[in-house]
Amino acid sequence: MTAQTLLRCANTAMVVFLVLFCIVAYLAWGMEAQLPLMLIAVLHFLQILLAGLFKVSYVVRLIAQNQLGLALR
Repeated sequence: MTAQTLLRCANTAMVVFLVLFCIVAYLAWGMEAQLPLMLIAVLHFLQILLAGLFKVSYVVRLIAQNQLGLALR
């Protein structure tokens, strides 16, 4: 896998995980009265998992930028 492909995949993964996190956060915090308690617990766990996956995607992005010789932001 080339560094350019890795960067594109990492950027896409960051967007996907951010969107999923926002959806899960809305369900966990905005719709908690309408959902069963077990589902709320799963949604809170998913928030932690998605945040971690977002951070891993960011690290992969930094690695790809470093391989391409780009400024690390």
